[in-house]
Amino acid sequence: MGISAARIVDRIGGPESWTIESGVHALMLHEAGSYHRLETWLDGRRTSLGDPLPGELWLAPAGHHYRARAEGGAVRYVRVAIDPGLLPIGASARALASHRDPAMATLVRALADDDRMAADPLLTLLAAAVEGVPVARASARTEHRIDALLPLIEARIENPFTVEEMAAEAGMSVNSLIVHFSRATGRTPRQYLLRQRLRRACWYLMNRPLTVAEIAFATGFSSHAHLCAAFRDKLGLSPGEWRMRYAGVATTGEE
Repeated sequence: MGISAARIVDRIGGPESWTIESGVHALMLHEAGSYHRLETWLDGRRTSLGDPLPGELWLAPAGHHYRARAEGGAVRYVRVAIDPGLLPIGASARALASHRDPAMATLVRALADDDRMAADPLLTLLAAAVEGVPVARASARTEHRIDALLPLIEARIENPFTVEEMAAEAGMSVNSLIVHFSRATGRTPRQYLLRQRLRRACWYLMNRPLTVAEIAFATGFSSHAHLCAAFRDKLGLSPGEWRMRYAGVATTGEE
C-alpha cells in the first residue's frame, strides 16, 4: 500500500465515539472547523483533551486501540494511511496527539495534493517525533490517577491551579506527580497547564469576538501582557497575528 492521503469532512450532530484499529498507521492533520471537546485515548490511556486547532496532528498506530470522543461539531482534516513497514513504531514510542509541527503539517498537505516527493521527508519527521525511550510503566492505579487529573486541569484552566494542588487532587506527592505526569504526557504538570491554556486561548481567538484581555482572563493568564508573552515564547506569534492567520480557517467550507 505504501502511503496515501485524503481530505475528509466530518460532521457530527451530538456526542459520538469512534475507534481505529487497523493494520496501517493513521495520521490525522486537523485543517479547519472544530469538534467540541475532543478526547482521544490510545490503548486505554488518555492522550489529548480539548478542541482541535488547525495544524495539530494525531497518530493512531497500527495494531493499537485508538479511541476518540467528541460532543459534536464539523471539521476538515487530512488522513494519511501509512504501511507499518515504512514506519516501524516500537512499544516505547511516544504518543502523538494534538502535536504541532509546521513542517510535518506542510508535508501532509503536500501529500494530500498528490506531491509524492513529500512522502519520504514526512516519514523521517514522523519517525523522529514518535521515537521513544524505554521507561518503566507506572502501576495501573497511578496511571488512572494521571488520566483523571487531565480533565480536572481542563475544567480549571481559567483559575490558578498549583502543582501542589494537582498533587493533592491526584493523591500523590509533588515529586511523584511530576515524575509520573511527565512520563505519561511528555510534559511537567506546569508545562501541560500552560499548553492547555494556550490551546484554549487559540480557540477563543479563532471562534469568539473577544478582546485579547478578555481571553487572557478566561484562560488563566494574569494579564494581557502575560498572554502575549506566552504566545510569543511558545508559538512565535502575537495573539492578534494568530487571529489574523487562523480565524479564516475556522470553518469546514471547501476552499
